[in-house]
Amino acid sequence: LSRHKHLLEALGTQGMSSDESDTEAPGKSTTYPRIYPQWRSQQLSSFLWKLDAIVEKIHASPIGRCKRGGNPLRIRPHTSKYNTTAAAPIGFPRNCYDKEWLDSLPAWSKATLRARDVDYKFSDTDDAFVPMTQ
Repeated sequence: LSRHKHLLEALGTQGMSSDESDTEAPGKSTTYPRIYPQWRSQQLSSFLWKLDAIVEKIHASPIGRCKRGGNPLRIRPHTSKYNTTAAAPIGFPRNCYDKEWLDSLPAWSKATLRARDVDYKFSDTDDAFVPMTQ
């Protein structure tokens, strides 16, 4: 996972899904449906979902740690909602951006975005991502 560190740091919070709080359900859980940045590709989203699953497994393991009480379970179901105002990061490989979204941009926006004409390898071990400076 360490080879993806640069990608995740460059994504920052703007590359992550936002939450839309539903009314608190009775019991010990709250539902927060995910809302995805419109610019983010399905390939990048799938990669981030896999990381979510890994993080959940790590936090579910009580080995070496006491479980903290009082925090309700957060249920984050996938939705088909998109945040059309989420800012897209500059200089990412082309497969990090949604193709339809990218194709819909005017020429000046594409030039500002500076999408790199390479594909990020989400599962291979070579060619680590190094973000362009803004």
